[in-house]
Amino acid sequence: MRNPPRRLPVHRTVLTAAVLFLAGTLSGCLAAPVPPNTASPVAEATAAPAEAPPIFASNDEALAAATSFYSSYQAMANTISHEGGVEPQRITPFVTSEMLSGEIASFQRLAESGVHLVGDLGFDSMKIQSVNLSEGSLVIYMCLDVSATDVIDVTGLSTVPPDRVSRHPLEVALVQDPTASRLLLERSEIWTGANFC
Repeated sequence: MRNPPRRLPVHRTVLTAAVLFLAGTLSGCLAAPVPPNTASPVAEATAAPAEAPPIFASNDEALAAATSFYSSYQAMANTISHEGGVEPQRITPFVTSEMLSGEIASFQRLAESGVHLVGDLGFDSMKIQSVNLSEGSLVIYMCLDVSATDVIDVTGLSTVPPDRVSRHPLEVALVQDPTASRLLLERSEIWTGANFC
């Protein structure tokens, strides 16, 4: 029987490399003239509706989008954690409405405990478990690395046990925001199967 997934104590998410932005340039060429519409109204009415293109063209594109999103999401999560959980609503644009209350509660526990995060969480070994290219949703495996972090109380002392595990396997589900062209975090849990980290 599989045990229910456990939540990561401080925060369930991670930060890594910066996102690369490629700027497009104008070619300066004029557009070709548009030919007149020669289709009859009857032909247009009976034509099959065009099928919407998939959100992601390939698994590689989906994984790149997941990596970019997760880096951005974790940057905000780390900022809030570094500041002791203040203004937790800043995480709202990154998570589903179903996950939002749990995320805010995690940050509020930091604030109530008077602790804050030092250093940044990291992740690596991100792999796709499953993906729906048409809908733009995916489940990924990744390794969370907490070795470069500490949790400090108001007196400046660490609250992290010296024998803590520094790498954790995660299973993370991402979905498309129905109102915008972006991913949202739907679920992030410690993987309870064989440790792949």
